[in-house]
Amino acid sequence: METSSLQDTTKSNKLFTLLATLSGLTWELPQNVLGALVLLYMVTLKKVTKITIEQRRLFIVAPIGVSLGWFIFYTGREQNRNHEAGHSLQSRMVGPLYLLVIGLPSFSRACYALLFNKIKKERWGKYYAGYPERWAEKLGGHFSRGEQHSPQC
Repeated sequence: METSSLQDTTKSNKLFTLLATLSGLTWELPQNVLGALVLLYMVTLKKVTKITIEQRRLFIVAPIGVSLGWFIFYTGREQNRNHEAGHSLQSRMVGPLYLLVIGLPSFSRACYALLFNKIKKERWGKYYAGYPERWAEKLGGHFSRGEQHSPQC
């Protein structure tokens, strides 16, 4: 009788995991599709040096820093890894609106920072001070400590 109960629990855990995975895949579908395409492109160019899986996310060491759903590309530096993990948590929170609400402003800030550096020959010190980077920094700190739940924002 106890064995049957254990098998039922195992089956329900597998079902829950499957449903949670499918739910996450569809909730973050636009960024997951884009992330898969970026990964394919980076692999084709032989720019990926390492891939690890953590908390249903792929951490990919490559020469870019961008978080696209389940795909977290980072440069290998711990600060960049945590920051992009923070963006990944934003993706979990806002789902299909991520690219518009987080991605576009973040991309715009990154472009501005690159232009600032090119013109002024110095770093733009306010990159992490504005939305959504400040929020990603805060969330990334939670992720790096291995918290399994979404932190309060």
